[in-house]
Amino acid sequence: MKRLVIIVEGETEESFVNNILRPFFCSKGLYNTIQCFKTKHSHGGVSKYSYIKKDILNTIYEKDVIVSIMIDFYRLPSDFPGFSDLTATQTHKEQADLLETRIKKDLEDTRKHQFDNFIPYIQLHEFEALVFASINGIDSLFERNEMDYKGLIDVIQQHPNPEDINNHPDTAPSVRLKKLIPSYNKVLHGIDIINTVGISELLEKCPRFKTWVESMEAALE
Repeated sequence: MKRLVIIVEGETEESFVNNILRPFFCSKGLYNTIQCFKTKHSHGGVSKYSYIKKDILNTIYEKDVIVSIMIDFYRLPSDFPGFSDLTATQTHKEQADLLETRIKKDLEDTRKHQFDNFIPYIQLHEFEALVFASINGIDSLFERNEMDYKGLIDVIQQHPNPEDINNHPDTAPSVRLKKLIPSYNKVLHGIDIINTVGISELLEKCPRFKTWVESMEAALE
């Protein structure tokens, strides 16, 4: 039986895989082993491509393994393959697609081997975008006097696809959340909010995320 290993950049993403994705795959009748670990040398983010590349290559030759990554587009290190080829005329989706393609190509060029068991994934624009899939999760965890409710509703209505919330230092999803909910803590609140919203809502609202999940599902079947 195939097993899935997902390499992530932080504790919240690790919890997301273990507490959201794993039960989802089980609900689909996929009882494959799903493992997740945080990339080494990570302190809340990937600092160098070489670190995650090493983690991938150390895992990808294991028997019956499917390897994936979940890495934020926001503040992605400039040494990632394809980064220097990103242009202002490309949409962020096109940029993320290019980066994923180049990461896989770099691994294959390095080892002179085709890795059909590797599924790269760059999260637009960062994990916190998923929190904006619905106000319901936020509303269940915070009192109205703890947040700028109107501001949150405005962001959600302006971005039906949360993956479109941009990666500018002043308006990235994590920055917006801290401004709109001063007491928000990614590690403490992120998974609880998403768990309340439900993965079905994420799949409906976030097309790139949906494609990634469906790719892993297909690989495990």
